[in-house]
Amino acid sequence: MTIMLQEGLELLANRLLLLLRTSMALGYIPISWRHIRVVFVSKPGRPLSQANSLRPISLMSFILKTLEKLLGRHIRDGVLAERPLHQNQFAYRTGMSTETAFFQVVHRLEKSLNHRDIALGAFLNTEGAFDNISFNAIITAAREGGLEETCCRWITSMLESRLVLTSLMGSSLTAKVVGGCPRG
Repeated sequence: MTIMLQEGLELLANRLLLLLRTSMALGYIPISWRHIRVVFVSKPGRPLSQANSLRPISLMSFILKTLEKLLGRHIRDGVLAERPLHQNQFAYRTGMSTETAFFQVVHRLEKSLNHRDIALGAFLNTEGAFDNISFNAIITAAREGGLEETCCRWITSMLESRLVLTSLMGSSLTAKVVGGCPRG
């Protein structure tokens, strides 16, 4: 499919655009886009005998990934431009990362030490947050953040209609996803 698009984009662009717009407007994900292959990549330094030593990577349909990227751009350049995230929100912000958040905490601690002040910190381990978040929590946050209902309906459909296929050590499994969000 990607080779067809690379070689014949002029011929296919209008039809592809119509397909993407229709999917978004109807909040419908075509069946062939719903099948997501999940591969597991081992996390460095973790024993393979533990389930959490593998990181799942979702390999989606190229067209679904394209629409997801376009929606992400709409959120960043439209919704978040009008209603910016809090200055201490590090996810979904250009130039911000977990390393930036960590640097900011260390900087505040060093500043307190230099001024002989007391520093108090509260830390929350959010390991597994992407794996365990409910679909409802994602959609509620999107609505509260100002995302249009058409987009929220499409995201709901994309999350709820996913079917994952995975193979490991000669065994295969296909399952409907009931929570979490895709990564990769």
